[in-house]
Amino acid sequence: MKKVSYLIVASTLFYSISGNLLAQSDSTIRQVNAPVPDSISVDPLKISEAGYVSARRKILSVHAAHKLLTHAEETHDANTAAITSVSLGDAYIAHGNNKKALESLAYSLHLKDSLKEDKDLSHLYYDLAIVFAHLKQYPLALECFYKTGYVYQQTFFKRKRKQTFSVDTADSRIADFYSKNNVDDSTAAFVFSDENIDSLITHSDTTKFENNPIIEDSPYTEYDAVTDAFYDDKQAFAFGILIHIKQPTPGKDNIFEKFSKVGHTFITLTKFNTDSSIVSKTFGFYPEKDNLLSATPIFPSTNSVFKDDVMHDWDEIVGKFISQKQFIDILDFIEETGSKRYNLNSNNCTDFGLHIASIAKIEIQDTKGSWPLGRGNNPASTGQSILKGKFKNSDNNSQHGLFACSNNLFIKRAVQ
Repeated sequence: MKKVSYLIVASTLFYSISGNLLAQSDSTIRQVNAPVPDSISVDPLKISEAGYVSARRKILSVHAAHKLLTHAEETHDANTAAITSVSLGDAYIAHGNNKKALESLAYSLHLKDSLKEDKDLSHLYYDLAIVFAHLKQYPLALECFYKTGYVYQQTFFKRKRKQTFSVDTADSRIADFYSKNNVDDSTAAFVFSDENIDSLITHSDTTKFENNPIIEDSPYTEYDAVTDAFYDDKQAFAFGILIHIKQPTPGKDNIFEKFSKVGHTFITLTKFNTDSSIVSKTFGFYPEKDNLLSATPIFPSTNSVFKDDVMHDWDEIVGKFISQKQFIDILDFIEETGSKRYNLNSNNCTDFGLHIASIAKIEIQDTKGSWPLGRGNNPASTGQSILKGKFKNSDNNSQHGLFACSNNLFIKRAVQ
């Protein structure tokens, strides 16, 4: 398989819904921009190991997509208007303007009944998953990702040689990973219905997504506050997990930056209940610094704490839907870890995240690096491996069934 250097696809938030949206966290919309040609296109690619065929499609510039959309509207061509509006969403996503991307995709959602191809519908929902991940609305990102897989299609954003393009994949094996993870299709069809999901999207107030401050210093929480939230005496039908990586230097494998900036790995767990309510927690494992040298190469071991990372920034995400047993095993591991000491070399935030990933059958390669007086798993190496596509779903030995995305690391200013 021809490996692609960079993966740009998207996901995070604390969302609670009981048929309606109860709580929501917004994120900073990155202001980025870069000159782009009218379009970028590449030839179709055969991925034999994964058993499916991928077709790379061009991403239009914002100007070109607007021009095509105007023509489609003038000619009353709803199918082309819906497709072109998704292309406009692609362009805004690739340049970091999530607010504009959401507006374009919500418009396409109104026209989705006119879409003639399943792959176009899949592309629409994957774009929405990416945007909501960027906006830290993780449960809704997972719901949109579910809709993507439900039609057996996935759309990825990738970046190679400073060019961004998307890849649509149609799985020829028809391997429904939802059934493997014990997701009841009839319940999913109701709770993850178009009426529920589309209503949340089309009625979103995009003014809430204007530039909000990124909070790096997360507040303390207790590990049992995380686990107890999921024991809500409600029947669940689906469980989702996201692993977030904040690299010290986005897009590079520098273990640290300016000595003090070392990055972070953290987790989002989401439980979808049959009554449409959702429980979601975003959290991380941290050192409790007793003194200035705690959790440093000189004194690597110290007491541990958990923090609420719902507003923490991130550079890469990888996640999936998991089984109830895996979810419970993760909760048990969190409770076990609560009594363990933090160790920079052997029990740090990335060790914590990777162990949870392994329970979820997410395998990430080449996660270790070295630093003065020490060596171990770290956010820089782990994030770089995700960017390079060095991860897989151990359930099927491929990337099928995984949601992965980046936070637009390579562009400097936003397209207006």
